[in-house]
Amino acid sequence: MHQTGNINQADQIYIEILKNDESNFDANHLHGVVLSQKNKHFASIKYYEKAYTINKKNVELLNNFAISLRNMDSFEKSKKLLKDAINIDPSFIKSYLNLSNCYQSQNKLRQGLEVIKEARIIFPESDELIKREITCQLEVYNKTRKEPDLKKAINLIDNSDIESSKDIKYLSLCSMAYIWSCQFEKANNLFKLTEKLSQVPPSVDLLKQTKDKNILKTFIKHEYEQLCHIDSDIDGIRNMKISQSFFNEIKNLYEKDTINYSNDELQTISAMHKILYNKPIKRKENFLNPELDISRIEHDYNSSKPEIAIIDNFLSDEFLKEINVFFRCANIFKRPYPRGYIGTFLSTGMSSVSMLLFSRQLKNTFKDIFHDNHLSQAWAFKYDSEQKGINIHADDANINVNFWITPDESSLDKNSGGMIIWKKKPHLDASFDDFNSMNNASKLLDEVSNVDYIKIAYKANRVVIFNSKLYHATDDIKFKKGYKNRRVNVTLLYS
Repeated sequence: MHQTGNINQADQIYIEILKNDESNFDANHLHGVVLSQKNKHFASIKYYEKAYTINKKNVELLNNFAISLRNMDSFEKSKKLLKDAINIDPSFIKSYLNLSNCYQSQNKLRQGLEVIKEARIIFPESDELIKREITCQLEVYNKTRKEPDLKKAINLIDNSDIESSKDIKYLSLCSMAYIWSCQFEKANNLFKLTEKLSQVPPSVDLLKQTKDKNILKTFIKHEYEQLCHIDSDIDGIRNMKISQSFFNEIKNLYEKDTINYSNDELQTISAMHKILYNKPIKRKENFLNPELDISRIEHDYNSSKPEIAIIDNFLSDEFLKEINVFFRCANIFKRPYPRGYIGTFLSTGMSSVSMLLFSRQLKNTFKDIFHDNHLSQAWAFKYDSEQKGINIHADDANINVNFWITPDESSLDKNSGGMIIWKKKPHLDASFDDFNSMNNASKLLDEVSNVDYIKIAYKANRVVIFNSKLYHATDDIKFKKGYKNRRVNVTLLYS
């Protein structure tokens, strides 16, 4: 039961055993594991300690015991148990990984890296250890921003079988490392792998579990509108791969009055997650408007409290036109959200050499804004004019670059449609979920109820560059109906 995920049922049996035999090693150990899995680390210690008095040489116990201690910030005792585990059984790889994690939790990144290097001497071909060494080396670089640390990470990536990985998060991190070292072709090639991996269609059972079926309606509506737009030949797209029968199925879903979907309809929704068309922008230079007043913009950003700069006519006319065509036609928007918007990310189809070069030109152009911050994430969102857009949140980055590309004539209210930025950041000890979860939106709105804010109206080719840790949200959206009028924003985060 425990191994198949039925931890509550398994735990009932462990507890029953302990009632009859309070010194049973396995029951104490595994009841402690269940408590730990429920994040009840303090409660788990009593049972781990009891099991430890019975058997001090069980390496799985030592590792599980150490994990709970680490989560309680009892780092020295955690490290001692893990070092004991390594001495008892040097072939148990998890001991090295958990010891490295313990150093990492203390922000002792180099010590954590050294543990993995020692393990790799014993297991030089371990994919898990190679992956961890690359990850640790990049964590060290992100702390130091020293080129030798980045070069070491790149060397590890180049000499590993990175392309066999199925881990999108790991591949994306390695892609970022290539971006940071200005190897944009290599970065884009890895992002193309993540694009393929991201297209695994959700099962019918998983779609049935979607609590808010309006999210599926958001997905269907955008997909149908986009396919109709591409088929109209307005943007000259001619090689989209879709059958008439599949298009008819999507059309039927679009015209459906309810959000109660049959199994066959859910199967169609699942199949819609496959990317049908994604031709990248080919431009390699001249992304920004050449007439931008760089020094004034940098001064505006650095002198404002908090840091915000608003720039009009941000992109060159040529790039603005190309990026509009790309986001209208690239069939990569497969991530629907509540409140009616749908997104794509670097790892799900948005990446291209042009986009990565653009991110570098932006950083190099405004050096007194970005300093040693580098690209950490990017996405694009399209909005349904009949819904509300993104609620209040903050992003875990230093600099947020948020620009809008839909033509001005699509907006029905020239005083809204942009964004609101509050002059407040989350508490330093707040978790990512605390400030970036829709479940906490009402709490965050209460938090900023008496806080000054800046309201920036929508304007095509306007960018807002600001401290990404400030609370922000989409302003009220009033755009014309129709696919070409959908509000589109592109966001790049730098850390």
